[in-house]
Amino acid sequence: MNKKTTFFLIFKIISFLFIILSIFGFILSAKGFGDFETNNFMIGAVLGTVGLFIGITCLMIGFRSELAKIAIKSAKHIQEENKEDLKDIADTSAKITSDAVKVTTKNIKEGLKEETIYCKHCGLLIDADSIFCSQCGKKQ
Repeated sequence: MNKKTTFFLIFKIISFLFIILSIFGFILSAKGFGDFETNNFMIGAVLGTVGLFIGITCLMIGFRSELAKIAIKSAKHIQEENKEDLKDIADTSAKITSDAVKVTTKNIKEGLKEETIYCKHCGLLIDADSIFCSQCGKKQ
């Protein structure tokens, strides 16, 4: 075994030990419920919660490579299922040019303008509430 495989194996073993500890803690907690003289309820709750948290964390680290393989297979499956839609989106997106974006932006801006005036210095059409001209930069 190489170091990486050993590392993940150790995390898998640790995770199962902590999950067993958490089960023991929850059993101790349930058994001590209502018996506040022995503190079994609190000890069990702490053991159960901490053990479960550490166990699940180590489990995720230990099975990281397997989880990554599952995620990759899922992504490939989703891509395969939606191949036609993705091609259509790519074709549509490829047709968008910078000129089309500029025209659309200009039309949107003109549609949103309430009132326009001409710059006193260069004659460009600007918003009425503009303080400076976007063309020449001079104050209005």
